[in-house]
Amino acid sequence: MKGLLIVLVVSLIAMRYLFIPGFLPTHDGEYHLIRFYEFGKMLAAGNLFPRWAQGLNSGYGVPLFTFFYPLPNYIGSLFHFFGWSLADSFRLTMAVGYVSAVVASYLWLKRLYGVFSATVGSIVGAFTPYWFVDIFVRGSVGEVLALGFVFMSLASIAYKKKTLLALATAGIILSHNIMAMIFLPILFLYAWMTDRSMLRWLVVGVILTSYFWVPALMEREYVTGLNTVNFKDHFPELAQLLIPSWGTGFSGPGYALDEMSYQIGIVPLMLFVASLVTPKPTLFTGAMAVAFFLMLEISMPIWERIPILTNLQYPWRLLSIVIVATPFLTATIFSRLRWRMVFIGTMILTVILSFSYTKPVLYDSRPDAYYLSKREFTDGTSSLGNSFSTRWMSWQPDRPKARMEIISGEGSVALENVHLTTDAMVRVHVAYYPGWRVAIDGRNSLVYPDSEGMITVSVPKGDHSIVVNFSETPFRLVADLFSITCLIWLIWGIL
Repeated sequence: MKGLLIVLVVSLIAMRYLFIPGFLPTHDGEYHLIRFYEFGKMLAAGNLFPRWAQGLNSGYGVPLFTFFYPLPNYIGSLFHFFGWSLADSFRLTMAVGYVSAVVASYLWLKRLYGVFSATVGSIVGAFTPYWFVDIFVRGSVGEVLALGFVFMSLASIAYKKKTLLALATAGIILSHNIMAMIFLPILFLYAWMTDRSMLRWLVVGVILTSYFWVPALMEREYVTGLNTVNFKDHFPELAQLLIPSWGTGFSGPGYALDEMSYQIGIVPLMLFVASLVTPKPTLFTGAMAVAFFLMLEISMPIWERIPILTNLQYPWRLLSIVIVATPFLTATIFSRLRWRMVFIGTMILTVILSFSYTKPVLYDSRPDAYYLSKREFTDGTSSLGNSFSTRWMSWQPDRPKARMEIISGEGSVALENVHLTTDAMVRVHVAYYPGWRVAIDGRNSLVYPDSEGMITVSVPKGDHSIVVNFSETPFRLVADLFSITCLIWLIWGIL
C-alpha cells in the first residue's frame, strides 16, 4: 500500500498544473473543448452513441463522432455536466488518463517484480519525456487516456482479470483508434507469451467496440479529410531522438524554431541499451527497437510498402511505445541485478531530468462563453485546416439564414412549418449523410443530397410540418447491437 501511495503522490505532483484553473495552450486543446461541448449536446438529447456534431460546419453539421475516438468526449462531457468549465474538463480528463496509467503501471509491475521494483519502475516511467509532450504540448487527450488503458490491459493479463482485460481493450480503441493500431499487436503478443487463455478476452474487447470501429471503417468513403497528414514530413532526425530538447512548436517542415521535442530521454535510452545486453531481451526491448527504426527516415521504404502504417500519421507517435516499455525495462533490469541504490539513483535522475517539463504555460481562466461566442471555434469542423467533411459538402464558412428554404415552387417557411401554394422542393440546411430522416406531417419522406450537399425533400401543396432527425442506419444499428449484447454478456458474467 505504501508503494501505491508514493506512486500516486508523485503522479499528482507531475500533473499539478492540470488541477490549477486556467487555459492550457496546446496543439489540439481547443479542438477538444468544442468536441466536448458538441458531444455533450448529443448526449443530453438522448443519443447514447453520438455520431453527428450538429453545431459544427457553421451549423450544417458534420459526422465527426462517427470517426473520431469518443471516450475522451464521454469523460470530458461528464466533467462539464457536473459544472466544470470546458477548459477545466479538458485538463481533468488528461489528469485521469495520466494518473490511471501510472497506477496501473505500478499494479502490473508489482505482480511481476514486487513492491520496490514496481514503485521505482512506475515512477521512472511516469517521467518519460514524451508523457509531457503529449499532455502539455500536444494536448492529445485521447492518447493519454489510451495509454492508461494499455497499462490496465497489461495488468489485467498479469492478474488474469478476464473481464477487466476486455473492458481495458475496449478503452484503448475508444480512447484513440491510432493508439489501438500501435498497441493491440503488442498486447496480443504479450498475452501469447505469458497467458494464452487471455487472448480471447482481447478479442471480446474488440467486439465490444463494434459500434464505433465498424461504421468508422465502412463509412470512410462518405467523408473526406480523415487523414491530411503526409507522414514523410514528420520523421525526426537521429540527433533529435537522442539529444534532449524541449519546445512547444509543431512538427514538420518550417517549424525548426521552438520545435516540438522528439527525444526518447536519457534514462529510457540507457535502459534500452542495457536491455539489449541482458541475457534475455524482452518483448518491450524489441518493441522499442522497432519503434526506434520506424521513426527514422531510413525506414521510408517500409512505410511505403505497408500502407496501413500511413494511418499513424506521425512516425514520432511511436514514442508512445517508450512510455510503456520504460517502466517494464526499469523493473526487469534492476530486479535481476538487485542493486537498490542504483535503482533509486536512476529514479531520482529521471525525475530531475524531466521535472522542468512538468511546468507548462498556463493562461488565465476563460469562461465557456469565450469559446462558444467565437466563430473560429464553433463554426469549423474541429479538424486540421477544417479539412474534414462529407463527400457531398465541403466546409461551409458561413451560417445559413434559416433552417429551411424553398428552392422550387411557391410558399413560405416558418421554423419547421411550411405553407405552399404549389408543389415544391424544400431544402433543409443540413449536410446530407446516411442516417438523416425527414418526416413530413409525421410520415417519412425520401431523403437525398442535392447539388449543394444538403437535404432536399419534395413537399406537396398545402400546410405541412417538417421534422428532421439523425438516427442509426440499419448497418449501424447492427453494430450497436453487437456492442450492447457483448456488454450485457460481460455484465452477466460478473453477476
